Amino acid sequence: MIPVIGEISCGDPITAVENIEGYIAEPASRLPSGILFYLRAKGDSMAPTIENGALVLIREQDDVENGEVAAVLVNGGTEATLKRVKKDNGTLLLIPDNRNYPPIIATNENPVRVIGKAIRVTREL
Repeated sequence: MIPVIGEISCGDPITAVENIEGYIAEPASRLPSGILFYLRAKGDSMAPTIENGALVLIREQDDVENGEVAAVLVNGGTEATLKRVKKDNGTLLLIPDNRNYPPIIATNENPVRVIGKAIRVTREL
C-alpha cells in the first residue's frame, strides 16, 4: 500500500503539507526499493510529461541525476514543486517541461532541497 500524501505544484510552488488522502495498492514486484509515496500533480508547468491531476510516484531521496524529474522544496523548505533538475557548473536549475513557465534558479537566498525522484506517472481516465 503506497500512501497518497497530497498535492504538489506543477506551476507556482504551493505550501508543503503532507495529508494522507488514501492508499494505492501496488504489487511489490513492480516497485523500486526505498520509501515510496504518491503526490497528485496540480498545475501544468510539467505538461505534457505530467498533466494536471496525475498521480506521481516518488521515491524518497535527496539527490537526482541531471535531467530527472524531482519533488523539490523551495522558499526555505516551506513550498513544494515538481520540476526537472538541471545541474550546470555548480548551479542547480529547476526546469518546467512547459516552456510557458520560467525556470527556478537555486541560490543562497533561494535554496532548494530535493525530497524525491519521480518514478512513474499515472492518470485516471
